[in-house]
Amino acid sequence: MKGYETICILHSDLTEDQVKESVDVYNKIITDDGGEVHKSEIWGLKKLAYQVKGNPRGYFVYLLYAAQPDTIRELERILRITDTNIRYMTVKVDSIEETLKDKPQLLDDPTLTIRDG
Repeated sequence: MKGYETICILHSDLTEDQVKESVDVYNKIITDDGGEVHKSEIWGLKKLAYQVKGNPRGYFVYLLYAAQPDTIRELERILRITDTNIRYMTVKVDSIEETLKDKPQLLDDPTLTIRDG
């Protein structure tokens, strides 16, 4: 199985419970097809640099997982047809272990902040 990262932006009108339910659905899609979720984080409600589909804010969700290509197609299909999803991006990672080590440092870097304003 190959490693992947998916970042998606969910609609700002959702409650935190609805965001958690959406993340649980995404995790279930991955694990039901034999994949393994290594990290699943909700980064919170953030202001977007520009409006996306008329939304100035959105909930950011980060997933790091190992899965088969068919699983990625199914996850992206669900993300496309779900009304709560504004935008998503999936990229292949070379090594999940390296990504797990690198991401916390990148996110904790004070020069690379996401503004909440």
